[in-house]
Amino acid sequence: MRNRLYAAVAALAAAGALLALPAVPASAAGTQVLTIAGTTTPVGVGDSLSAGLVGGTFATMYNPGTTTGVKCSVSTIGGKVAANPAATGSATASGPVSVLTFSGCTSNVVGVTGVNSLTMSNLPYTLAITDSAGFPATLTGTIQAVVSLKTLAGNATCTYSSPTGVLNGNATNSPAQIGLTNQPFTKLTGPSICFANINFSASYGPVTDTTLGGTVFVN
Repeated sequence: MRNRLYAAVAALAAAGALLALPAVPASAAGTQVLTIAGTTTPVGVGDSLSAGLVGGTFATMYNPGTTTGVKCSVSTIGGKVAANPAATGSATASGPVSVLTFSGCTSNVVGVTGVNSLTMSNLPYTLAITDSAGFPATLTGTIQAVVSLKTLAGNATCTYSSPTGVLNGNATNSPAQIGLTNQPFTKLTGPSICFANINFSASYGPVTDTTLGGTVFVN
């Protein structure tokens, strides 16, 4: 009887010790901030990532508070992964963005008859995605946009800059995309037909790991 009593006490003590242990975070199992959707395969450092605009959407540069300006039906963002740490709820994956292109652009500005080009200067920028609530995504660098317009008076070049050097957005997994909404730019140079300020919006997705193949998820 005494041996049975000791065995029962030992079992209860072991159970209590287990209950006292903290829950093991997902990162302890090796989950990284970025993985391939539907798997636990981490996106590798050095992998190439790429995304186009979400289907049916446009990249826009509009006069704030309006839908007047330039919109583009095609845009591509791409780069390589420089860091993809274990997911902790505050970890950040990041890498240089070496590709950010636009085409299929049109304008509804009075006096503008077409858009020659919209290009981004001073690449690469840095894209960082943090696995905290809302999956904040930031694009940082000396971010400048150069818009070449066809006007009734000839070609006009408008150069804009992000005043803070940071474009703020968010990533989501369902749908799998990165969205930037109404990010401010101010005019550096250009004639009066160029707005003094513009807001940039675009949603890119799904983001694809072109090295491994598959859609990228944030954990």
